[in-house]
Amino acid sequence: MLIVCLLTPSLAAAQTSPTPNPLQPATPTPLPTPPGARPAAPLVPSVTVPLLRNVAGPDYRLGNGDVLDVQIAGRLDVTRLQATVDPEGSVNIPPLGAIEVGGLTLLEANRRVTERARGLLRFADVSIAVFMPRLFDVTVSGEVERPGTVQAQATQRLHELVLNAGGITPRGSARHVQVTAGGTVREVDLLRFELMGDVSQNPYVQDNMRVHVPPRAAAVTLAGAVRRPGEYELGPTGGLREVLELTGGLAPGGAGSDARLTRIGPDGRKETVSVDLRVALAPPADVPLRSGDTVFVPPLIVIQDVVEVRGALVGVADSSKTTTAGKPTIVQRFELAQGERVRDVVVKAGGTAAYADLRLAYIDRAGLSGPRQRVPVDLQRLLVEKDEAQNVLLQNGDVLTLPVAEDKVYVVGEVKSPGAQDYRPELTPREYLALAGGPGNRAKVKDTTVTFRSGRTYAMAEAPPLEPGVVVTVPEVAVKWYQDYLLIAQTLASLVTAYTGIYLIFNGPLGTTGSR
Repeated sequence: MLIVCLLTPSLAAAQTSPTPNPLQPATPTPLPTPPGARPAAPLVPSVTVPLLRNVAGPDYRLGNGDVLDVQIAGRLDVTRLQATVDPEGSVNIPPLGAIEVGGLTLLEANRRVTERARGLLRFADVSIAVFMPRLFDVTVSGEVERPGTVQAQATQRLHELVLNAGGITPRGSARHVQVTAGGTVREVDLLRFELMGDVSQNPYVQDNMRVHVPPRAAAVTLAGAVRRPGEYELGPTGGLREVLELTGGLAPGGAGSDARLTRIGPDGRKETVSVDLRVALAPPADVPLRSGDTVFVPPLIVIQDVVEVRGALVGVADSSKTTTAGKPTIVQRFELAQGERVRDVVVKAGGTAAYADLRLAYIDRAGLSGPRQRVPVDLQRLLVEKDEAQNVLLQNGDVLTLPVAEDKVYVVGEVKSPGAQDYRPELTPREYLALAGGPGNRAKVKDTTVTFRSGRTYAMAEAPPLEPGVVVTVPEVAVKWYQDYLLIAQTLASLVTAYTGIYLIFNGPLGTTGSR
């Protein structure tokens, strides 16, 4: 019997205690009322609600209309309820009574409620959260898409409020937003919040707050090797250091020592000066900026001397392939080390191709104070005959061109089919004339000339063996003896006949009869 009596309460508790459902909120158990305290009001069981988009952080300030979720954990039980902050800034939490929390941050209110609970209860752990933030109207004006009154929650911040008003227009200023709250006016830099995450520039909205977005202020342009190129408003200091700090500074490949500042002068002309940012931005120095200024930071690749090669070269793996006269050619740039010459760059480009015209290579070079110059280079003498006089010292910006060798012989002038003929080393100039259809009726074959690519011209009978690119020219005779004289005689006979007919008509027998 003793054993049965001892086991009965345990069995009864095991049968009457239902299995807790994690999805069903537990019914809170009221704490004992301390002496002198008001009777506890009936506790409202907590209701499961969806998570809010904005969660109140520890720095959120409580005010009239906030609904708080209060949880008091004792040694054996937990009490959870919702309480509303009244117009006087107090919240009534049974069994703790009324506690003034208006104007306190959520962290400060949690500490105050905890002190009250531990003064009344021996074992108590209190936590407070904002269950439903208060709502109020905020006025948004200025350069926003939809100015007017916007309803906001107290957990929202200024950036979200401006987005709810349609965002700032292209004419508006994101760096000088004016916020009026509690009788004070504050200037907020929303761009600093967007680019750097500075929460101090994105405050909570408040009741009776007025937000005004002014027109865009003075702006400057960052270009070149910076992390965020673009146009930016000037900050309070109006200096370059603050703008670069806001935009992330220079890119890894930026040549800050060779930056250029372009400014529009009083006469409307642009003036560009070089700026060494390493010295100009060394604290406490700074570069003052004006509206319309442009700061360009060149990349290091622009500072490095380069030379370009084009034409009939073998190329390397990263060469750009093209086609010229049916033959593969390349276009590529190489970094130019100090003292490098033509042969060094030809080796970098993989050497010359088999179809390259070594004698007609040339360098296009920018003149110091005039047009570009063309420097001829005979690679045949340099690479084959080892003539170092052709190994020209290269300069930054030089373009070395190696043309494709001609494989045609051109027959022009008084021939029946002038044009290019395939080069055949065994053919003579007369045989090329035959391939071009032969001489025309007015061809002066004995005065035919042969011009080589070197510029030298020979008579056809004295010309050396032909080579690709040769031009064979057949001139035209001025007067061809029998054809031209016959044409002249025919023309004169026609004129005599015409004048004789006219004379007979007006002065002949017909004219005499009329006079009688």
